[in-house]
Amino acid sequence: MAARKLDIKNYCDTLYGELFGIKTKLNEFVTMIEYTEGKERQTLGSYSRHLQELISFIDWKLEIFNKVCPVDWNRFTHDVESTVSVPPMEGREESDLPAGGYVGG
Repeated sequence: MAARKLDIKNYCDTLYGELFGIKTKLNEFVTMIEYTEGKERQTLGSYSRHLQELISFIDWKLEIFNKVCPVDWNRFTHDVESTVSVPPMEGREESDLPAGGYVGG
């Protein structure tokens, strides 16, 4: 069997999106159970805990997944500001800095 070339960025995008979608759907099920009343809530209540465990597991895997994907994988960082708008400390006089420990008032 011949080896296939895999586009890692596309793989990361697809897998992250699928896992995140599953997590979102599970959260919707938990919310539906929480708003259910009467006998149905009692019946479905035990499933809520199991769904929460699955959600936690998926969260854990998503954290690992974010660390495994390449550093330049940036599908979910397109809205993040890449520059800092705070001026550097050089050129500031000590009188411009707040006193240590002062919290105002």
